Amino acid sequence: MKKCICYYSLVCFLLVTVACKREVAGPAVKDDRIPEPLRDVTIENLNGAVRISYELPDDADLLYVKARYTTRQGTVRETKVSRYNRSILVDGFGDTSDYKVSLYAVDKSENSSPAVDVTVRPLEPPIWIVRRQLKLVPDFGGINVKYTNPGEQDLAIVVLANDSLGRFAPQATKYTNLKTGDFSTRNMPDVPTKFGVYVRDRWGNISDTLITQLTPLFEALLDRTKMKGLTLPSDAPLGYGGSIAGLFDGNTTSGFYHSGDAARMPQWFTYDMGVTAKLSRLAWFMRPGFYYTLHNPREVEIWGSNNPSPGGSFDDSWTLLATATQTKPSGLPEGQLSQADIDAALAGYTVVFPLNTPKVRYIRFKTLKNWSNGTYVNFYEIMMWGDTK
Repeated sequence: MKKCICYYSLVCFLLVTVACKREVAGPAVKDDRIPEPLRDVTIENLNGAVRISYELPDDADLLYVKARYTTRQGTVRETKVSRYNRSILVDGFGDTSDYKVSLYAVDKSENSSPAVDVTVRPLEPPIWIVRRQLKLVPDFGGINVKYTNPGEQDLAIVVLANDSLGRFAPQATKYTNLKTGDFSTRNMPDVPTKFGVYVRDRWGNISDTLITQLTPLFEALLDRTKMKGLTLPSDAPLGYGGSIAGLFDGNTTSGFYHSGDAARMPQWFTYDMGVTAKLSRLAWFMRPGFYYTLHNPREVEIWGSNNPSPGGSFDDSWTLLATATQTKPSGLPEGQLSQADIDAALAGYTVVFPLNTPKVRYIRFKTLKNWSNGTYVNFYEIMMWGDTK
């Protein structure tokens, strides 16, 4: 009986405590005293933004400073900074027009000071800076887009083309905050095609669209059933049930390559594509469940030949076609994966070959470093594209 009474008392105490907490929710200090307005306001116009500096009123109750403006589309945007700041960055402007920004000092009771209105004129937004410097050239199965983003802003670069229904619609979107970079669209026929490219920021501001007509270079997925291993004397020994054939079984979750205990870095294996082709790209797929870790290749060289030396040496019969270093999109520590990491792993890591790559039949996949800095190489599939004509 005593246990029941104690349990009942505890429940009542918790209910009363929660009720009391709800009653006192809100500012700990509540009054009706309105803070004085900000003083000595100065403006620094930036690209797509403005920095506004100020002096705070003498008010020990002050909590934060708020800036508010209205976009050309009628959206009201607010920015807040704590009372310990002496400036506020107001961003998201999509053009260089004049804007009225209202500044408020707000206290712990959420009392706002009278507004201090200032007129700002931001400099050219990053979307227009990036848009103006875009460079488009034909690529295998699509186009290549080169960009410069000097402010390293978070931007999206969107490529448009006609879809299967004839609609001029997005075909690829590149999200980036890199200072420079490039990316390519794929899987398009080698016919004259109208392309459009525009730049969007995280506030939804959009540049105008660069329109051009280009003809993608021909490429086709090479027939994996014609590919087979070619074991040469200097190739890495196999182990742990791995085989070169596993890389061409059409399955990214079963059948795999795994080097043996005697292998050391750098190491390589050789295979015959079954056809002579001018290669456009190669994609490899990591071991499921071990993305960006363990024995998956990280730094590689891709070599090509039409008449490999039977002794297995890298002599004049081999040509270096491409080098690549796999990166983890999120940059998270080992063992932690973002959705972007998983999506990239499922899509395969792509090595793009230069446009002047010579036609070859035999490939050497050379690993300089894996993700664990160990001595094994283990992954699950290879796919290749090119022109056999």
